[in-house]
Amino acid sequence: MNGIEVFDMNPSLIAIGRLELLQSFESRPNQAIGLPGDMPVLMCPVASSDADCFATKEGRGNFGFGTIRLRQGLVQSIRVQVNDVQIYWLTDMTDPEVWAAIEKWRKAKQALVQFNVRGQPGEPGHSVFLKPGVPQGAYRNEEFRDAAAPSSETLWDGMAALAQSGILERQAETDIEGVPLHRVFVNLLLTARFKLCVDADNLVEMPMRVQPAYSTQSEQPFQGKVNRDSTAK
Repeated sequence: MNGIEVFDMNPSLIAIGRLELLQSFESRPNQAIGLPGDMPVLMCPVASSDADCFATKEGRGNFGFGTIRLRQGLVQSIRVQVNDVQIYWLTDMTDPEVWAAIEKWRKAKQALVQFNVRGQPGEPGHSVFLKPGVPQGAYRNEEFRDAAAPSSETLWDGMAALAQSGILERQAETDIEGVPLHRVFVNLLLTARFKLCVDADNLVEMPMRVQPAYSTQSEQPFQGKVNRDSTAK
């Protein structure tokens, strides 16, 4: 996509996002006012070198969902756009933990997103919170919600390959009319379903080191199609 910066990165580094309950936070941000303690917070690690992308305190935002078909199974994409920066989280379409979070967000008509910005060496990091509106009504990808769950390890490997490929960055399209994309970030969403697929001892390091176990088929040229289903501005 014209105007999007693509950087050569260590292909073994993949950003890992998480879901944490609001009540687990030692102190609540102002954006959490009015939200229940069991509200899932969608978290994203941000390298110190990318801190400038999350420095703005005002602008336009968007929150949405999509479907990505891989040979390994269906992937649910959650995406947030803040001005000209777009962030993806990839996860299993059938994961009940993710759907439970979506139901909480949909009921509240808002989600809470935390960007954990790491500090420069020797300096503390900081967090940026966003409370976007959430699409209401039925989502097209709900038809896959109760499908047979794929192998967690196989799907994780497929999502890792997609995150490393740069395809999402190249194919990404803005969700905000008149605002072209400048940067795109891709995370894998680590839920309980995938915890056996990663080294838990390294989860304090963000992004963490992941070595995908490719099958014969996944060594072929990677192809994936992104369907954009629901968005809220």
